[in-house]
Amino acid sequence: MSRAIAAITCTCAVVLTLLGAPRVATHSTATVMVPILMYHHVGNWGPARPDWAPWVVLPEDFRAQMDWLVQHGYRTISFRELLECSSRGVAPEGKPVIISFDDGWASQCAVARDELMPRGLRATFFVYTAAVGPVPNGSGYVSWQELRELEAAGNEVQSHTVSHARLTDVLPEQLQREMQESRRKIEAEMHHPVQALAYPFGLHDGTVMQAARIAGYQCAVRADADSSIGEPLLYRMPRLRMGYGDSLALFAECMEASARSH
Repeated sequence: MSRAIAAITCTCAVVLTLLGAPRVATHSTATVMVPILMYHHVGNWGPARPDWAPWVVLPEDFRAQMDWLVQHGYRTISFRELLECSSRGVAPEGKPVIISFDDGWASQCAVARDELMPRGLRATFFVYTAAVGPVPNGSGYVSWQELRELEAAGNEVQSHTVSHARLTDVLPEQLQREMQESRRKIEAEMHHPVQALAYPFGLHDGTVMQAARIAGYQCAVRADADSSIGEPLLYRMPRLRMGYGDSLALFAECMEASARSH
């Protein structure tokens, strides 16, 4: 599996470094690597759904990965903080990492409550708004009530479009609607600007990236860590995906490669 780390500098010039996450340049010559981790499901049902196995992480593996981050001094930040540091030309404090969850599954709330918060970690939740109800309703998806509780605990909510459409296949009118209406809905419910977009299925091209910029997003992330370079990298930032049965050694190797590429 390719592991690459995208990089963003405080001047919005972009470069690609080995392994995957934005590199924020400071006013000095120092830079700080910011790996972006991507998760969907934490559970033990990967073998029952082979098509989902790449998107499911075993609970014990997830706990081990989070423990590794804590033990090695990593500090979770939000995309909001990353962009703010970039605009100010300063590096995030310590050893920053972004943990992200896609789709807005209700089970992610328990992961945040039981696994992240006790470890002092937080995450970004990319939700597609058509699936989000006012209150918990047993649909399997998170509610606005739960999302507000997540943000009150220090997490952040960003956009995954309206309907999780394949953005490279839709007409221009739907493309803009998917991005703009999702952003407006989240801002209305969560009462803060929505700055980051996660492409459904990771699908994007030049038209999709341009639409994201026009819709007001300041950055966008993919669902892979492909090391190929394309412009503008700010709207195609790679993420590190751990799958079912991926070892802690692989996780550590990826994170340590991030530090070596400093």
